[in-house]
Amino acid sequence: MKKDKGTILTVIGLVTMIILTVIKTAASSQPAAYALIAAGIAFFFIVETAEKTPDAESGLSFRRFFPDLKKPGVIPLILFMAVLTVLELFLDKLLFGNELIGHVLGRASIMTETSLITVLVSQILAVLGEEIGFRGFFLGKGMRLMPFRPAALLSAAVFAVAHFSAGPGAVVVCDLVQIFIDAVLYALLYRKTGNCLISCVPHFAGNMIGYFLMPLLFA
Repeated sequence: MKKDKGTILTVIGLVTMIILTVIKTAASSQPAAYALIAAGIAFFFIVETAEKTPDAESGLSFRRFFPDLKKPGVIPLILFMAVLTVLELFLDKLLFGNELIGHVLGRASIMTETSLITVLVSQILAVLGEEIGFRGFFLGKGMRLMPFRPAALLSAAVFAVAHFSAGPGAVVVCDLVQIFIDAVLYALLYRKTGNCLISCVPHFAGNMIGYFLMPLLFA
């Protein structure tokens, strides 16, 4: 009975997030963007509460953080994603000059003129919210409705579209493709650990690499 209720709530949550993503993208609506993250977080906790999910099975576990971090293949994948982020930035600079980097800086929530403490706090909260919503809920709970591969691809596609920002066609496509690839890798990391706190690590690291490296490339 608990599982049936959780499944129904999961379907409602997934549909809600997809609708909010469409609204956010079509109308460039910032309220819809906030509502999208809030919906993902809310449905994650609603489903886990409804099913009384134990910590050992939760998609968000602080207690399991270090044991999960030590699981085979986890740290190498995190390091690979950090290197990939740097390579993507240099490739972006090579292919598009300042255009793509400027586009990313324009749509990103990272503000280079604010203090480092403010950036760190805002990014920790933003990354945690996105990972709970997209990996913990959309992917983690979505895998009950479909196999991992379609769940990972669908969650990555929605995640990428949710970051859409208008601009030159080739620049927008390249930006979304890179976000999609990152999201697939986050999904692989979540599959290895079942803990969205682990996927927060490369997500936050990637944002911070961008924060420090993008202004240098943009100069």
